Amino acid sequence: MNGINLWNCRPDLGSAKNLSSLFALLLALVSSLCLVLAAFSTQAAGPVEINAPAPDFTLPTLEGKDMSLSSLKGKVVLVAFWSIYCHVCRQEMPKLDSIYKKYKDKGLEVIGMNIDRESVGGIQGAVKEDGLSFPILLDGEKKAMKAYQARAVPTAFILDRNGIIVDKVVGTYQWSSPASEQFIEKLLKKK
Repeated sequence: MNGINLWNCRPDLGSAKNLSSLFALLLALVSSLCLVLAAFSTQAAGPVEINAPAPDFTLPTLEGKDMSLSSLKGKVVLVAFWSIYCHVCRQEMPKLDSIYKKYKDKGLEVIGMNIDRESVGGIQGAVKEDGLSFPILLDGEKKAMKAYQARAVPTAFILDRNGIIVDKVVGTYQWSSPASEQFIEKLLKKK
């Protein structure tokens, strides 16, 4: 018979290394699917669109104080939804922190919207491990995530100084690229 015998084209599952790699991949896929499906469970009242006002929220910070989006009016705000169990998110957050440190004195605020139903201590451990300095809000019930209709993590929304959504980024992004920095600088210059 000419062609490929598919029965013989399977990976060697006999080694522990291959089994642990396969298990890690399956765990990552199941975790990602759960996060995506959780976002679909409830829709917001109206569509969240570019050039529309951002939905307000008030959520607790890691320090136990409430923080609202409306309290940041007058700043350019980057709202980033993430999970400590999302490997891509954990790679993305330090990049957001570097852009935050570079522009926070010029009016940029970065808010990390953690969607885990994890203990505060577990989230604090991840924040410390990743060296994050911007505020982390706890959205374990995914109220803000649903209001923003964010269906996956990482997802980020960029708001101008008037609280208008000017961009949405789903997945990873080169936050320190020249184009990204020019975009943020342009928003910061507008009053």
